[in-house]
Amino acid sequence: MSPTFTIAIDGPAGAGKGTLARRLADHYRLNLLDTGLTYRAVAHALLRLGLPLDNVSAAET
Repeated sequence: MSPTFTIAIDGPAGAGKGTLARRLADHYRLNLLDTGLTYRAVAHALLRLGLPLDNVSAAET
């Protein structure tokens, strides 16, 4: 079985995190999980359902 690893990239908005992540994923043939995009998708779903974004228990259901 091949070893697995995770690369986390942190930094301020507009610093090039997404560009770097895509280049690394392409170069090393890795899967890319854009957590910022995931966060925005969850927020969008909560807003569409009319749920408050600051209520963790509502978001968990």
